[in-house]
Order: sequence, then structure tokens, then C-alpha cells
Amino acid sequence: MSSKAVAALRVPTQSGQVGLRPRCEPSVLAIEAGLIVLRLNGGNRYAGTAGGLLHTSGEAASLVTPLAVVGDDVESVARQLDTLLSAPSEEMEVRRTLGHLETRILEELRQSDEPTRSVTGKP
Repeated sequence: MSSKAVAALRVPTQSGQVGLRPRCEPSVLAIEAGLIVLRLNGGNRYAGTAGGLLHTSGEAASLVTPLAVVGDDVESVARQLDTLLSAPSEEMEVRRTLGHLETRILEELRQSDEPTRSVTGKP
């Protein structure tokens, strides 16, 4: 989307908007379809996406998505994204299904990372 230095990102997730900055904790986020805001030193840039996975390493971020529209005008990007997402397409249906699957996999991974509790109540 942008090879320029990004001061901050705001991405849509299932639990709401998530803000990211350089040197943030490395993570993988399931991104919902919607608008990503890239805050650059010279202004904002926008990306409309069909959803996907965002991998952050602290110094870089990579978005894997089946569809993205990038531009400097938020209304134009939103309009283009709406047009592309509303067009019936077998490929988009498959990608939507894969997006739901990605979300479920991430939820299962988070649950497996939670510490287990004693069932008997004994320490």
C-alpha cells in the first residue's frame, strides 16, 4: 500500500478499530472489510480492503488481502470499494469464506495461548 514511512495505522477488526504505531508489539490481526487509514508525515492516505490478515513486526506491517483500493481521497476509495464488494463474484464469496476461517483460526490460537486453570480448584 505504501512504501513511505507511516506514522500510524488504523485498521478495522472484529472487535473495533485498532490503532498501530511504529515499534508496536509484533502481532497478527484479522482485518475486516473496510477502510484503513495510513497517517503519513505529509497527510493521510486511505486503503479500502475486503479484509485479510495484517502482520506487524514492530518496524514494518504487511497486509494480505484479496482486494485493496488505495488513494488520497477517502470518499473515492470508499466508493470504489463499495462498487467492488457489491459486485457478485464467486471468487469474492470464496474469499469471504476464507476470511471467516482466518478469524476462527486466530480466535482458536488466542484461546490456546491463555493459561489453563485447575479444574479441581487446587493450586
